Amino acid sequence: MSLSNKIEVKEGFSVHHVVCPHDCPDSCSMLVTRDDTTGKAIKVQGDPTHPITRGHLCNKVNHYLDFVYNDNRVLYPHKRVGPKGPNAKFERISWDEALNTITDNFKQTIEQYGSEAVQPYSYSGTMGMVGYWTMDSRFWNKMEAARLEQSICIFAAMWAGLHTYGMAHADTSIHEAAQEADLIILWGTNLVSTGVHAIPFIREAQERGAKLVVIDPRETRTTMMADWHIQPRPGTDAALALGMMKVIVDAGLHDIEFLKEQTLGWEDLLENKLPDYPLDKVEKITGVPAADIEKLALEYANTKKTVIRANYGLNRHQNAGQMCRAILTLPCITGSWREKCGGAGFGNLEEMWLSHDLGKLHRPDLGDRASKRQISMVQIGRALDENIGADGEQLDPPIKSVFVYNSDPANCAPNSNGVRNGLSRDDIFVGVHETFWTDTCNYADIVLPADTQLERMDLVATYGNWYFSMNEPVIEPLGESVRNSELFRKLADKMGYVTDDDNAFTQTDEEIIRDILVDDTVNPLMEGIKYEDLKKNGWARANTSTDRRNFLKNGWPTPSKKIEIYSEALKEQGVDPLPSYVPEIEGQEDPKREQYPLQVLSCASHNFIGDSFQSVPRLHAMMSRPTVELSPADAMRRNIVDGDLCRLYNDRGETFAHAVIIEKLLEGVCNTQKQFKGSNTYGGVNINALNSEMLTDFGNSPTFYSCLVEIEPVSEAAKKKILAGWGGEQGFIKKWREDPRNKGIEATDEEILEAAKEIHKGVFS
Repeated sequence: MSLSNKIEVKEGFSVHHVVCPHDCPDSCSMLVTRDDTTGKAIKVQGDPTHPITRGHLCNKVNHYLDFVYNDNRVLYPHKRVGPKGPNAKFERISWDEALNTITDNFKQTIEQYGSEAVQPYSYSGTMGMVGYWTMDSRFWNKMEAARLEQSICIFAAMWAGLHTYGMAHADTSIHEAAQEADLIILWGTNLVSTGVHAIPFIREAQERGAKLVVIDPRETRTTMMADWHIQPRPGTDAALALGMMKVIVDAGLHDIEFLKEQTLGWEDLLENKLPDYPLDKVEKITGVPAADIEKLALEYANTKKTVIRANYGLNRHQNAGQMCRAILTLPCITGSWREKCGGAGFGNLEEMWLSHDLGKLHRPDLGDRASKRQISMVQIGRALDENIGADGEQLDPPIKSVFVYNSDPANCAPNSNGVRNGLSRDDIFVGVHETFWTDTCNYADIVLPADTQLERMDLVATYGNWYFSMNEPVIEPLGESVRNSELFRKLADKMGYVTDDDNAFTQTDEEIIRDILVDDTVNPLMEGIKYEDLKKNGWARANTSTDRRNFLKNGWPTPSKKIEIYSEALKEQGVDPLPSYVPEIEGQEDPKREQYPLQVLSCASHNFIGDSFQSVPRLHAMMSRPTVELSPADAMRRNIVDGDLCRLYNDRGETFAHAVIIEKLLEGVCNTQKQFKGSNTYGGVNINALNSEMLTDFGNSPTFYSCLVEIEPVSEAAKKKILAGWGGEQGFIKKWREDPRNKGIEATDEEILEAAKEIHKGVFS
C-alpha cells in the first residue's frame, strides 16, 4: 500500500516510513511528515496499516520530535578542557582534529601495549542492524581490539532458550497468539510500559472470553488489567514452574506422546526432579498459596490454547538461567506447542538476529580478533577500576583506550562507582560517540556527535514480533552529527584500513541491507522479502510458515534434534542439566537479609528506555524524580511516609529516591527505576551503584535484581551532603538555570528554591 493510501499528504509536505530503533520489543512502524520547504520533520505518528503498530505509538516515541530537535544534543565534535568528572568542560573542535586525536591514540596504544589495550563498549542505543553491529564490528576485527561480551540484558534467557529449543520459537508473537489463545500468561511482564502494542490484542482476547494471568511480585500497570494476579517472591519463579509441572503430572494431564516424540530427558525430569517440588514446599519458597499453585497448574493443563509470554527482567536474577529454563519447559509438559498460539518465550531475537550470515556482516576474516581477550560488559567496572578480568586475573595489558557508542556505561553498568572511577583514570583515553550529553560524556577526552533515526538508513529486526522494518533518512543530519556506520568508515580511513581490493569499509548502508536481505538460503525468515518491497512499504513480515521451520516435523535446532529438557551442554558447564530451583544469592532466602532486608528490583520505567528519552523535557517532567516503591509494612517499620526522600544503601554504595507506598507490594521487596540518569539523582549515581558484578548461574548475564539493601529516611547529614554536591542553594540554582529542560522558563532565584522545596522534598527545608 502506498503512503498516499495511508495518510493524506498536503502539497509541500511529504510522508516517510521510519522504524523506531530503540530497545523495545515492538519496533513501531512510524510515519514522519516533513515540511519539504524547510526540510524539517513536523509530525510523527504510528503507521495505521502495520499489523502490530496499528496507528499508535507509545508515550515515549510520541515525543520523538522532541528527541530529535533537542537542546541537549551533541551536534559537533568536542574535546574536554580541564579535569574529568561531573563538572567537565568541553570546547568545540573540527571533525578532522577529533578523528586525528582518536586514531593517534589508537595507534600509540597498539604500538606501546598491543591491540588488546583498546576496549570498545557498545550495546543497544540503536537496534538497527547496520548501526548496531556491522561497520563497527569490521573496524574492531581489523584492529584486533579486545572483545566485549555484550551480555548486559538478555543472555541468561537467551541461553536458556538455546540450551532447550536451539534457535527456535513459536510461529506467532504475543500479538498474534492472543487472537487465538484461551489463556494468556504474562510472566514477569509489564507490557503496558515495555511493549504496549500487545495490549489492544490482549484486551480483544479478554473481550472474547480469554483469561489473562499476570505473574509478577509487583503491582504494575499490567497487573491492573489481569483477571488474576499471582505474586511469587522475586527469584522463586523456577520453583513455581516446577511445582506446576508436578501438579500436572500427578493429575495425569501431561502430554506423554509429545514428551516421547519431541523431547529429551523427560523421564529424568518426571522421575527425579519433580518429586522435589510438592505444593507445601513450593508455597513456602514462593509465598504463593498452595491452592493457587494447584489452580493455576490445572487451568494451564486443561487449556490447550495457552501462550506464556515471559520478559527479560526475569533473567536479571542470579539464578535466572534455571528460572528461565523452568518456565520454558512448561509447554513441553502439556504439549501446547502443538497449537499455533502455544508455547512459551521471551522474544524471538535469536532467530531474527542470529540466523543471518554473521560472517558476512562482521567480517572476522579481517583479523585474528577471536584469539584476543574478552571483557564482560557487566564487569567493565572492575576491569577499568581494578584492572581485573573475567576470571579474576590481572589484565595484561591494562585497558588504556576505551571507545563508547550506543551506550552509557556510567549509568547502565553495575558497580557504577567503579565504572566512573575507572573512566576517571589519568592514564586512560576515552572517546564517546553520542546523540546527547550523557554522564559518560563527562569522562571523555573526545565526544563525537551521533544522529537519530530520522537522519539515517537502517534495517530493524524486531525481537517481540515477526516484522522487519526499514527506513531511509527523512532529514539532513543536524549540526555535524554522523551515523555509526559512517563514523567507523571515517575511523577506518584514518587508520589506513581502506583498500582498493576489499569493500569492507566502503560498502554503503544500502548495500549492507541488500546483503542481509539475500540471506534466505541461510535464514528461512528472509524467504520472499525483497529490498524493493521494504523500501515501498516500510515493513515486511518474516516468513515463519516456511517448511524449513517446521520443528515438530523436521526436528528442533539442537544437537539432539529434540527439545532438550536435559541439556548435556549445561552439564559440561557444571550446571544442573535439568531445570531446577536454587535459592538466589542476595535474594529472598539469603542470610544477608538480616543486615539488608529488602530486595531491590530496578525495573524499566514507563517514560524512559534506559538512558534514552531522559533528555526529552516533557518525558522528564512526567518522571521528575527517582522514586522507590515500598510496601506499607516496610515503610511503617522505617517511619517512612509517601513522598519522603530516602537513602537506599548497602556495603557497595548508596543512592536516593522518594518513597511511593504501594498497597499490594510484597513485604521485603522494593522497586526503583533502572538507569535513572545519575546526574539527575541525589548523590549523583543511580541504583547500579549498589549492584555487584556477580553473573547469573549460566549465560553471564548481570544480576541487577539480586541486590539486598536497607532504606532509611534521609538524615540531616545526608541532606547537607546532597546540597554540598550541588554547591549549596546557589549551586542548585546555577544547575537549574543551565539545564536545557528549563530553557525559556523565567524564574527568580526565590521561585526556583520554592519549587525545589516541593520537588526535592527532604533536601530543601
